[in-house]
Amino acid sequence: QITAGHGGHSYTTSGDTTSSDDGVNRWNMMEARIVMGLLQQIIEADDFVAFMEDDLQPNEPAIGVICMYSKQREVIDKMVSEAVWLENRRRLLKVDTVDSYQGKENRIVILSTVRNNTALKPGFLRSPNRINVAISRAMERLYVVGAQRMWEGRNADLPLGQVRKRVCEMAAQERAAMLNPELFLVT
Repeated sequence: QITAGHGGHSYTTSGDTTSSDDGVNRWNMMEARIVMGLLQQIIEADDFVAFMEDDLQPNEPAIGVICMYSKQREVIDKMVSEAVWLENRRRLLKVDTVDSYQGKENRIVILSTVRNNTALKPGFLRSPNRINVAISRAMERLYVVGAQRMWEGRNADLPLGQVRKRVCEMAAQERAAMLNPELFLVT
């Protein structure tokens, strides 16, 4: 299951994380495809885009994609560069890593958590500082794309586990939504 925000926060399920041989680089292709599908739905909503284009300041992208790993940023950057549906709307979008995002904000933020492994190892995603930066950059709407099962059970008390718990509470109040990732998959 996934969650997508209702003016609030959101959460999403995704495929497994891929790691480089040295274990330094991590990326999640399924998650990248979900991010691109979500972006496409947002960008192709004409009313939204017209509102954003009228209200934007120069060099202030409306949508930010925050990746927890630099390799995921590279994967999404490549997909963005190849997305013909973006046309001249690429200026509405910024893709970067969490470590490059301090002090920046966007109207809409899509957070790509990347981590999803059978051992449920969260890596540096246990860091409250990085998670705080990532989830506090959205001015109006936050979408979190990540594997729910990573943040349940033994990881429930970690920062992203707390985010997942809060999203579930908000969904129960109809202030957020848990959505199926297939709604966003781009082929």
